[in-house]
Amino acid sequence: MRDTLVKKRHKVAVVGLGVMGLRHLRVLLGLEQRFEVVGTYDVRPDAPTPAAAPRFGSEDEAVACAEVLVVATPIASHAEVAGRVLAAGRHALVEKPLCATSDEARAVIAAARAGARLFVGHSERFNPVVRALANLVRGDDVRAIEFERLGPSRPCGHGVLVNVGVHDLDLAAYLAGGGVAVRGATGSRASGSSGEDFADVAFSTAGGAAGRLTLDRTSPARRRSVAVTTSQWHYEGDLLAHRLVRTARGKARAQALAPLPIPADEPLVAQALALADALDGRTGRDLATGLDGLRAVELAERAVAFCAASPGALPVAEKLSLDVAR
Repeated sequence: MRDTLVKKRHKVAVVGLGVMGLRHLRVLLGLEQRFEVVGTYDVRPDAPTPAAAPRFGSEDEAVACAEVLVVATPIASHAEVAGRVLAAGRHALVEKPLCATSDEARAVIAAARAGARLFVGHSERFNPVVRALANLVRGDDVRAIEFERLGPSRPCGHGVLVNVGVHDLDLAAYLAGGGVAVRGATGSRASGSSGEDFADVAFSTAGGAAGRLTLDRTSPARRRSVAVTTSQWHYEGDLLAHRLVRTARGKARAQALAPLPIPADEPLVAQALALADALDGRTGRDLATGLDGLRAVELAERAVAFCAASPGALPVAEKLSLDVAR
């Protein structure tokens, strides 16, 4: 049936002009048919301000002029900024993680006035490999799922689980089509760092799939991968090289596998278009909601608790020597 919903041009403001805020701003400015960028705001007077977007003098001014706000401030301020946006009756897309803690996330969700909608920037859902994989496994029986995320990440005052592990914990539920439970985790940190730098997490999905997540922000080499086993196939995806291959279960892997076709869209562009569609009244499972963001933070907290309680976690230096030896 033909889609008869009108595509509107939504007034958007970006709050927070760090690395991610500037990336969102670039994308939104390039989608003129779906968004009108009414301005930006940052508490730092010296924050970079692109000439193409006006600079508001206050957060209140940004909220007053926009229909939807992208909150790309530091993690510690997500709860306060997003709470004020939603309490004012405006829609919000908050960069991941939704908040630093699950208690803060629940308070933000509760702060929303009637009609205000909350979305979370779990942009890994829009990675071309993940988008292709989500379509391929939909309706199939996912038996196992594994993620690996290695490489340096920007300091943020939080451990690797809350900072970036929320991406993969969200993807586990997204790809498996149900809830996720953390079954155990170990972790370690470098001297003087905030939170864990390495974590190895075991989880399961509501559908009975076994899962594992490995995170390491001390590794000099970047690697982000996903492997999914279903009742019929085994998929391996490289989220950096944008490559996805498939092998039939029960068959030996061929020496050279032809990669499966994947979308060409930039993840942040695909996410912004999904946001515009959601505001227009279209429904879909791709854009993460406030509840999705809350669940990801809850899972990260559960894994952090396991890490804190686990005896004999590998020291980072020893773990790195094992990585190099692989």
